[in-house]
Amino acid sequence: MAKKLVAVIDVGSLTARLKIFEIGSKGKPKEIEAVRKFTGLGTKSYSSGIIQSAQVEELCKCLKMFDEKCREYGVARVFCVATSAFRDASNADVVIEKVRTRTGFKIKVLDNSMERYYQTLAVQAIYPDFAKIISNGTMILDIGSGSIQASVYDKSEFLFSQNLLLGSLRIAGMLDDLQSRTIHYDEVLQEFIGQDLDDYHAMEPKGIVYNNLIAFSGEMGYIKQLAGYEAMSSVIMTKDEFLKIYSYLLNVRPADLTLEKNIPSMIAPLLLPTALIIKNLLDYTGVEKIYMPHASLSDGIIYYYCVNNQGLKTEISPDSYLISASRHIAKRYRSSKKHIEYVENLALQFFDETKKISGLGSRDRLLLQVAVILHEIGKFVHSRNHSDAAYSIIKNTNLMGLDHDEINMVAMIVRLYPRNKPYDSYYYSILPTDQKVIVSKLASILKIADAIDASHKQKGKKIQCRIKDYEFIITCDASEDMSFEKWAFGNRSVMFEDVMGIKPVLKTRREG
Repeated sequence: MAKKLVAVIDVGSLTARLKIFEIGSKGKPKEIEAVRKFTGLGTKSYSSGIIQSAQVEELCKCLKMFDEKCREYGVARVFCVATSAFRDASNADVVIEKVRTRTGFKIKVLDNSMERYYQTLAVQAIYPDFAKIISNGTMILDIGSGSIQASVYDKSEFLFSQNLLLGSLRIAGMLDDLQSRTIHYDEVLQEFIGQDLDDYHAMEPKGIVYNNLIAFSGEMGYIKQLAGYEAMSSVIMTKDEFLKIYSYLLNVRPADLTLEKNIPSMIAPLLLPTALIIKNLLDYTGVEKIYMPHASLSDGIIYYYCVNNQGLKTEISPDSYLISASRHIAKRYRSSKKHIEYVENLALQFFDETKKISGLGSRDRLLLQVAVILHEIGKFVHSRNHSDAAYSIIKNTNLMGLDHDEINMVAMIVRLYPRNKPYDSYYYSILPTDQKVIVSKLASILKIADAIDASHKQKGKKIQCRIKDYEFIITCDASEDMSFEKWAFGNRSVMFEDVMGIKPVLKTRREG
């Protein structure tokens, strides 16, 4: 049987990378070749706001070379993604189409949340004891060229993640002219970085005692190399080892790094900003060592692909990060834990029972679960128009593991579920047709599940459901009067019948 080969092309701010993987019998990927080429897309796009024609030409040449390599190996499938250089470019759509017509590759621009999600999966794949590592306070610091992402874990749960526009290339580009005007460049960098980090600290969950710092970036291999490690290895560097490298970078010119250490001229100016970011977080967390995995976006993408399509088994479900983060958001906005858990169990039970007629899949089930967990966060802001408030909060929250469209769908589900005339919403009307169908079905499930706990007293017990003829029959035991819940259920069941084609019926049995 021929072995399956899959490739990932990552178009970054400085380089484009091709990785070719062989998929084993148990779905485990093995890297068999990696190629990298400098393109410098982000060197000008961050300041000019566009990807310029010369850079597009360079990228197309690079992709054609990668295409030849993939054909040489007989690669079955290629994922081609881009990150912040494309996200921040106003002409990204034009460039994507130009690249497609010239190379055949359709570049998918990853949202920040999905980029960080894949990076986290890559780290998880590298460390077999990842679950044990995050059982204590752990920060994962992903330093990109355009931004950084700090994600916090504790008690084996994902708690919080924040994106800051402090990428190494962005910092170096913005402050480039300062080097010639001040002898205190490091202090200016410290002030610039410290301001944004202060904002991050204000948002971070309180009471976390950090035991671990995991840091990685495109430039990290050169920092390892300066410390005497293999650039392509995963290492644990002590704080003292790192501070020696930091001190060295403070006192060496980028040109000398290129001449004396063979560090590429495009990379050399980025090492000090990268090291300074790490030092700030070292000081803040108080840890004595740094995990420096050899992790890449490409590794995370192939890992995700193998879990979802090739049967790869993992100790931690990738979706658990999203669910955990959603629960902590609900807690932050003081949602009723008992109500949320009750409605969540009901909604998922209803989803599973109706999936044969709904045509919905596992990804839709995940969107429903997130929507249920977050459906009351708006009450913290506005008790009357809470669904509108929740919509705004969700739209502006970094839900790591959902892309832009999926976050919008979750927000829309939460916005629609309490409305008597959900289809009248302008925001609903501008959804693509396929998303309208999914949002309508998931909102209708949330509507009836929430109605059964309209009083927030969890009166219904031993709830069962089944489809019979053209009815979706829900039965439960109740020790208290459920007239209010039946009234709410009757008012909210119209949408379910409309989109699912079956009538929901609530039947109660008096306990005792």
